[in-house]
Amino acid sequence: MPQLQDRMIREKDVAIRIRTVMGTRVAMCAVETDEEPGDTYLDDADHYALAAKFSRDRGGVEYPEEWAAMDTQKRRDARDEMDKWLKERDAELQRVVRKGA
Repeated sequence: MPQLQDRMIREKDVAIRIRTVMGTRVAMCAVETDEEPGDTYLDDADHYALAAKFSRDRGGVEYPEEWAAMDTQKRRDARDEMDKWLKERDAELQRVVRKGA
């Protein structure tokens, strides 16, 4: 089965539908399902791009061409931005607590 999955990813033939089923958000093969209202459809290329991003974030199959292209678009570091946001949030919370005291 892994060989089939690898082949599908390489060939970019894995369009998906994303929908909420009984309160759970799921991604399913678009070929195996019928369209329903509220579905989000990702064509082969969109799904492939998302797989490359997920693989980079979580580890897995390498996508060197896609990752190189992604790097050309990066304008800031997510960890630095999160640290900055957390410091700002903490400072605001301290101001609110001081006002209420």
